[in-house]
Amino acid sequence: MKWKLEKILNLMKLNDIDVLIAAQPSNVTYITGISRSSGVVLIVESGGLVTALTPALDYWRITDTTKLGELAVVPYSTYQLPDIDLKLVEPPHLYIPKMLKEVGKVKIAVDNPFGRIAFEIEKNLGVRIQDLSEVIADLRTIKHLEELEIMKKALSITERAVERALSELKPGVTEKSIAAVVEYYMKLFGADGLAFESIVAFGSNAAYPHATVTDRTLRRDDVVVIDVGAQIENYSSDLTRTVLVGSVEEEVRKVVEVVSEAVDVAVDSVRDGVEACEVDSRAREVLKRAGLSKYFIHSLGHGIGVEVHEKPRLAQGSKDVLKEGMVVTIEPGVYIPGKYGVRIENMVLVRESGAEVLNKLGKLLAV
Repeated sequence: MKWKLEKILNLMKLNDIDVLIAAQPSNVTYITGISRSSGVVLIVESGGLVTALTPALDYWRITDTTKLGELAVVPYSTYQLPDIDLKLVEPPHLYIPKMLKEVGKVKIAVDNPFGRIAFEIEKNLGVRIQDLSEVIADLRTIKHLEELEIMKKALSITERAVERALSELKPGVTEKSIAAVVEYYMKLFGADGLAFESIVAFGSNAAYPHATVTDRTLRRDDVVVIDVGAQIENYSSDLTRTVLVGSVEEEVRKVVEVVSEAVDVAVDSVRDGVEACEVDSRAREVLKRAGLSKYFIHSLGHGIGVEVHEKPRLAQGSKDVLKEGMVVTIEPGVYIPGKYGVRIENMVLVRESGAEVLNKLGKLLAV
């Protein structure tokens, strides 16, 4: 994905940066395509050379699987490995300041100004480093066509897996078993892994926005919230559906309809140039008219990409502005403690003139 490196190099040029030190795993993965990149630190030089300081145990995996031609992989170890047939360097916080000192006076930026590497650079070189963490986060919000296709595939796999799980929703099954079914089919259909820990919540457990999967069994006339996501080629999907089992109370059905309407109204307000907080407000207005706004206790949505939660943040007080090419979630919810919860979530691509809903699975589900 050479185009990603070109975006980073252009960013460095605009900010007059000679060397960028990228240590945040999501940024390392974004730039290089390296999966499970914890511990990998990139040294990106303005001329285009990228050096990946890599834990010794990951050296062969990364050299065998990474496709970025400009990448030089240098293994390091924090402990002695006397018999290993590799030339090892010191850990990044020791190696990088010495390397930069040899290079001479350069303008340095980092994506983690509070990390040990930044501390050691400033201490040993006596220079002030520039923080590009927010600038890189902004850069990642605009999705390339290649990224969009991967994310659409991840979402399609997620939806197909949820559809398979619906047939298993019968009284007596547990939250754990349904979560296992969804996760099994996501991987069977081609997911590399899970985008996040799955949520499957029955009845009163659905009143917890971040419910944990338990041994609770499904009862007749329960409400079921399923919030799951597949990951493919380091990109995530995020899907939530509320499923009505049997003859649930009319009150619950009405809440589901209101939440579904809030999704539609919010999506209709999405377009290039709109403030993210405005989209959140539009959804809240729907819930307020129904007397339910006090039960909507989280933000409306978030950006998604390499990470499940990225910029922008669709919330009250957010200063973010939607731009064409962003992918965001729209996920209003209503949570009645001790009774039930309802949440519906779609993934949406921001276009200049409106929003493109990426989901194919219907919002209203019942078994």
